[in-house]
Amino acid sequence: MNNRVDLVEKITPWRESWKVHVKVVKLWYHKNPALDPSQNLLHMVLMDEKLHKIQATIRDKLIPNFAVSLTEGEVYLMTHFTVVPNTGLNRAVKHRFRLLFQYKTSVVSVVSIRIPHSGLCFTSIDEIDQRTKDDDFLIDFVGIITGVRKERDVASYGKMIKAVVLEVFSDGKKVQCNVFGNACDLLEYDNLQKYPRSLLIVLESFKIKAIEGGVMLQNVMNVSRLFINPDIPESVEFLSRFSVASYGFSRLVTNELGYLVSKVDGDFFNPKEISNIQDLCADNGDGHYFVIGTIKEVMDEPDWWYYSCVCGHVVVEHEDLYLFDACGSCIEHVMVKYGIRVKIHHGGCAVLFVLLDNAATKLFGKTCSEAFLRIEEEFPVDPNVFAV
Repeated sequence: MNNRVDLVEKITPWRESWKVHVKVVKLWYHKNPALDPSQNLLHMVLMDEKLHKIQATIRDKLIPNFAVSLTEGEVYLMTHFTVVPNTGLNRAVKHRFRLLFQYKTSVVSVVSIRIPHSGLCFTSIDEIDQRTKDDDFLIDFVGIITGVRKERDVASYGKMIKAVVLEVFSDGKKVQCNVFGNACDLLEYDNLQKYPRSLLIVLESFKIKAIEGGVMLQNVMNVSRLFINPDIPESVEFLSRFSVASYGFSRLVTNELGYLVSKVDGDFFNPKEISNIQDLCADNGDGHYFVIGTIKEVMDEPDWWYYSCVCGHVVVEHEDLYLFDACGSCIEHVMVKYGIRVKIHHGGCAVLFVLLDNAATKLFGKTCSEAFLRIEEEFPVDPNVFAV
């Protein structure tokens, strides 16, 4: 019996006897109203253990044979396909070829192999800015929502659909993103305004569109997906970057035009509103203040950091679980953030301030997670200490 399994990157049309262990990382039904609105296709993105991906398609008549056996996120042993060129205006992966299921295609669930990677592969905002024309390959992107504008419904193949324009921040830059159709339901103002800071958004399988003076992102109906504050490792990795953690983002609020906006760092500052510490001590009201002073002391306290979920809420560790009601009963992925108390002097007055994550990241030149790694390097723990 031949137990050899092929790598996805090796697949070509010059053989039919391919055998692959793959995870279904994305699965969607799609009709093309411009061609044949009655023709339904089931598309998948498959990924192997080397994280190489290929797109697969099941034609309308074969969908009942396979649909009940396929679940997004599960791993399968698949054999016997037709291999064809990967063409089209909206290609979800960059593999040269794609797979077409046949009557004899075999799909067997595999429980002994795990492929934990989500399959997301983010394109940087610098790469997006370098594009000068529409791209046929769809991309994944992650950023912070800094603007939301509802547009009037637009016509699409005889139907009126919703439209929302987003402004998304990543690594010091912003990009416009147009969202159409049912995906707009996630972008309702009331839903977006309930979080303590602006939201992280993951855009999966979006199209890069060239516009005058630059580029923008746009969803493809029934193909693209967006996720708000997803509890995944990629969210934590993005928010823990210095180029993101060193920025402060306000809660989304409605501006005078009725749009949602989030202020980013320098947008907060108004030199005309600078107060001295004496005035701050005399004011009992809550609000935003700008003060000048000298940090004289960083308080030496054990609780200089805390756990946070992707949403920005403080979470509590309890028996290897992270719990907070605002995000659900159990959170799987958390990050560490600064919460450092400092004593600031000015004009003979001293006040204790708490430097939260973005301010402390700027001050120390490293994120809280980087600080933890530095501590582990400088003060390694002797494993014998934990020996029983």
